[in-house]
Amino acid sequence: PISFGILEGSFVQQSPSQLGIAPMRHKRKPVVCQESLVHSALLFLVLGAAIAAAGWPGTPAPTCRQEIGKVSRVPLGFSPASYEAEQRWERAYLSLPDPGECRRQLWMLTQEPHVAGTAGDRHVVDYLCGEFERDGLKPEITEYRVLLSYPKSIAVGLLPSDSGPEMKLAHPEPPIAGDPDTEVHDTLATLPWNAYSPSADLTAPVLYAHYGTAEDYAALARMGISVRDRIVLVRYFHGYRGGKSLEAEKRGAAGVLVYSDPADDGAKRGRTYPDGPWGPLGHFQRGAVVYDFLVPGDPLTPGWASTQSARRLPESESAVLPRIPMVPLSAADALEILRRLEGAAAPAGWRGGLPVHYRIGDGSTRVHLALQMERRVTPIWNVIARIPGSAEPERQVILSNHHDAWVYGAVDPSSGTAAMLETARALGELLRRGFRPRRTIVLASWDAEEYTLTGSTEWGEEHEDELRRNAVACLNVDAATSGPNFSASMVPALLPLVIEATQDVPDPRTGKSIYETWRTQGRRRNIRSYASGSSRTPVPFGILGGGSDFMVFLQHDGVPSLDMVFDGPYGVYHSVYDDYQWMARYGDPGFRYHAAVSRLWGLLALRLADADLIPLDYSLYAGELKSYLEELKPLAPAHLFAATIEPLISRSTAWHDAAAGLTARLEAWRRQDATGRPAWSPEALAQINTEMMREERALLDDQGIPSRPWFRHLVYAPLPSYEAERLPGLREALLAHDSARAQEQAARLRAAIERAIS
Repeated sequence: PISFGILEGSFVQQSPSQLGIAPMRHKRKPVVCQESLVHSALLFLVLGAAIAAAGWPGTPAPTCRQEIGKVSRVPLGFSPASYEAEQRWERAYLSLPDPGECRRQLWMLTQEPHVAGTAGDRHVVDYLCGEFERDGLKPEITEYRVLLSYPKSIAVGLLPSDSGPEMKLAHPEPPIAGDPDTEVHDTLATLPWNAYSPSADLTAPVLYAHYGTAEDYAALARMGISVRDRIVLVRYFHGYRGGKSLEAEKRGAAGVLVYSDPADDGAKRGRTYPDGPWGPLGHFQRGAVVYDFLVPGDPLTPGWASTQSARRLPESESAVLPRIPMVPLSAADALEILRRLEGAAAPAGWRGGLPVHYRIGDGSTRVHLALQMERRVTPIWNVIARIPGSAEPERQVILSNHHDAWVYGAVDPSSGTAAMLETARALGELLRRGFRPRRTIVLASWDAEEYTLTGSTEWGEEHEDELRRNAVACLNVDAATSGPNFSASMVPALLPLVIEATQDVPDPRTGKSIYETWRTQGRRRNIRSYASGSSRTPVPFGILGGGSDFMVFLQHDGVPSLDMVFDGPYGVYHSVYDDYQWMARYGDPGFRYHAAVSRLWGLLALRLADADLIPLDYSLYAGELKSYLEELKPLAPAHLFAATIEPLISRSTAWHDAAAGLTARLEAWRRQDATGRPAWSPEALAQINTEMMREERALLDDQGIPSRPWFRHLVYAPLPSYEAERLPGLREALLAHDSARAQEQAARLRAAIERAIS
C-alpha cells in the first residue's frame, strides 16, 4: 500500500513510478494534484438508530423500534450477543479504506479511454482481475456476445442561407491546457456520437424544441408548428436521451441534435473547467440512445442471456433500437444553429444560457447530417469476485458497479470502481485476519452499462432462478462521487439499514456522521434525477427508476436494491473532461469521499451478510404503497377509485400491520437473547429469513407490465426520463382511460399485496 502524508493545501507533482504504480499501455505526463491529510483513525460512532414507519407523522401506530433519532445499541437484525462479535470486524473494516489507495486506483482506471468492447475496456478488465487476486479473492470473467455500436464518421453542417454561409459543426472537444488527458486522438474519444443511432445521410430544416419532451411538442403543436420531416434541436436534461429520441420519432422527425446548454450544466451554473467544475462551451455528452425503458440489455436478446449459442433477433425486430439518427453537439456548435433560426420567439421558459435570441425556426435554416455508424455483435466482460459465506453460502449480497466508460469516466463510473477496489482490499485484509461472512458477498463489475445496462442485465437474466431464490440485496454504486452531498435511492425496506449505517460512518467534510449531513442538507436530485421518496421520513431518499445496473435485480428479479452517490457540481458528464484531473481538482480533491463510499458500502455489505435476521423492514414499504395508491385519486373516476383502489389502500394497511407485527416479534427475540433466555432456534431464524427474502419477490408479476413485460415489479418501473414510475401498470391504465385494464392491474396488485401479507 502507498502511504500519503501530504498536508492540506500543499501541492505535489508525482509521476506514476513515484506513486508505486506500474505503467499501463497509455502514458501520462506527471500531474499536479491536491491531497488532503489522511485520517490516522476513525471514531466508531453511535451504533444504530431505531426506526418504524409508524413513528412518523401520518403513519400507523409505532412498532418496537420507535422513531428514528433514538439510538439503538445494536443494529437491525442482530442480537446483542451476535453483534458483540460482529462489531470487532466492523471496527476493523472501517479503519481500512484509505484515500491514498483510492487516488491510486482512480489514476490507474483512467489511464486510457475504455469504451465497452474495446481494447482499453479489456485492459481495465485485466487490471480488475489482478487487483482482486492481490486481495485474496478469486475473480472470474463472464463473457457475453452482445450488439454494440460504434461510429465510423460523423459530419454535421449548416447549409448556406440568408442568415449565414455554409459551416461545419460537430467539432471535437477542445483540449485543456495543463490537462494532457484532454489531448486525445482516438476516434471514439473525439467524435460526437450516440450509440445505436442509425446511419443517415439527409438534409432537412431544423427547429428548436426545448428539451424535446411530450409537453414541449404539445406546446409547438399549439403554436401550429409540426416537426415532421424536420431535424429537431433539443437540450439535454429533463429526460433521458433515448426518451427524447422516441418522442421525436413518434412525431415523424427526421433526426435529433442534442446539446448541453450552459443554463443546465455550464457557465450559467458557475465557473467552467478548468477554472471550475461545470462544462466548458465546447463539451458534449456522449451516450446510448437505445430505448432501455422498454427492455434493457442486448437489443437482440430481450429477456434471455446473450450467451455464445443464444438465439438473436434481427435488428429490424428489436423494439428498442432507434429509427431516426441522433448526434450530440457542444453548446458552441448549437449556438451557430440558434443564431440562424428565424420565426417565432421561443417561450420564455425555453430560453437557455447562450448569448442569442432563442427562436423556434421557420424552415429556412437547413442542416446536413452524414453519419456512418456500425453495429456489431462483440464480446463484453463482467468481472465477478466472491467471498464465500460460512453458514449460508448460497445467499448472496451483491455489490454492483460497472467499469466501461465513454472516455475516461473519472466520475462515471471509475470513482465507483475505485471505491469497489478499495472495498475489496479492505475485505481482503479482514479475510487475512480470519473473517468469514455468514452469507456470500459478491463484488460484480459489469461491462457495457453505458450501452443499455448490458453486462448486468445479461448476467441477471442468465442467473434469474438463482437470484430469485438467494439474492439478499443489490448495493449499486455507479458514480461514487462528484461532490460532498450524499444521495441514496432504494426500496423503502432498506431505509432503516441505510440510516443506521450512515450514523456509523463520518462525513469527511463536516466530521459529523453521513446521516447528520444527509438529514440536514434537504431534498435534492442526484446526478441521475431519480424521483423522491416519502416526505414523511426524517431523511430524503429516492425511489428507483432507471439508469443503472440495479434494474435487472429489482425490476426483473425482485431483489431489494439501492443506488447511492456523493453528488456535487458536475458539468462534464460523459465528456472527455470527466478525467483524473477534474476529479483531483473538483470532484473529490482529497479522495476522502471515495474512501467514505468504501466504508459505507462495505459496512452495509457486512451487516446484510452477517445479521442473524436479514435487516429489512417492510412496514415502511407498506406505508409508501398506501401513499402511492392515494396519489391515484385525481386520475381515476370516483366509482372506479371506490371499487378498485380503496380496497387496495385497505390491504396495504393490513400489510403494514403484518410487517409491524413481525418487527415486534423480532424485537422480542432480541430482548430474549439479551437476557439469556432461550432464543429462537437457527432453523426458525432461517425460515424467517427465507420469508423475508420472498417479500420483494411477492411484488413481482410474471406477466409483467402491459406493453413492456420484461419489467415485472408492480410498484416501481422506469419512465423514459429515468425517473421512477409508481404503480406503473395501474397508473398507465388510468392515464389511458382504460377501465377494464385498470381493474385487471388492480387485481394483480391486490394479489401481490396478499402474497406480501402472507
